[in-house]
Amino acid sequence: MLRRSAGLGAAVVVVILLVVGINGCLDSRKERAFEDYASDVRALVGGSGEISDRLFNLLSRPSRSDALDVQTQVNAERAEAEQLVARARSTDHPDELNDANGWLVEALEFRADAIERIAAQLPAALGDERDSRDAIDSIAGQMQAFLASDVIYLQRTIPELTSAYDKQGIEQRFPTDRFLPDLGWLDPDTVETRLGRISGGSDQAAAPGLHGTGLQGVTLQPSGTELTDSGVNRVPVADRMTFDVTVQNQGESDETDVAVSISITDGKDINIEQTIPRIAAGQEETVSIPISEAPDTQGVSNVAIEIAPVPGEGTRDNNRARYQVAFTE
Repeated sequence: MLRRSAGLGAAVVVVILLVVGINGCLDSRKERAFEDYASDVRALVGGSGEISDRLFNLLSRPSRSDALDVQTQVNAERAEAEQLVARARSTDHPDELNDANGWLVEALEFRADAIERIAAQLPAALGDERDSRDAIDSIAGQMQAFLASDVIYLQRTIPELTSAYDKQGIEQRFPTDRFLPDLGWLDPDTVETRLGRISGGSDQAAAPGLHGTGLQGVTLQPSGTELTDSGVNRVPVADRMTFDVTVQNQGESDETDVAVSISITDGKDINIEQTIPRIAAGQEETVSIPISEAPDTQGVSNVAIEIAPVPGEGTRDNNRARYQVAFTE
């Protein structure tokens, strides 16, 4: 009886060890699946961001291409966007991430569909047809789809991802990139001005009188830290960080499409840009520019802010500033 009891006890111990081992393997496999999916999400969002950069660079930079050439290039971006949708649909993921993946697919679909519709309207928008204004209004309307995709991604996809990963005890950070670079694209008049650069092939002429802009201040949100060029600025890293850049029109005429760029150098380069649609003469406007990826927290970063010169601008020394920023966790 003693030998039998000892044998039975040993068998129970073996079974327990097997169960523990199997559960450990399953837990490890699930953790790897979560980590792999996080990498896939970052790749998909990064690819979508690259499409945004190319698309809006194409739509807003002077070019000597005709309307059909531009339409062909935009359709190429549409094909890339559709591939991202297909990749997102077929990406393997744990069941706990079904909702998050569904929202991600929807956001990417909004972007691909809008690019397709913009491409279809470009010949009319860039041509001399009577319905060019209708085409421009339609393109501005599709910019609303890009804005909707950003809302879906930031307000649905990321919260679902964060909740699922927190329940698993896995720490992951996801990019908070926006596809729509600035809200000026929602205004048909601004869209017409920017597309006019393509059809015109040259920079807009300056109106008579003095022209110039000046950088009035930079504040990092959500901490509310106002940057100063004397010493090191210490800024805590948070989700949805933005640079609030205030620009003053110091000239005698209204200025449109004033580009503001930010460069962060901290071992890896982060370069972001947004455009202020319009600044009235003598007035100030503040543009909120989201940081596209988390800055480095191991040292001091060099942050450069620059306002692109407006047509006819002479003095440009007050268009730029450099700061030292220590981003902290």
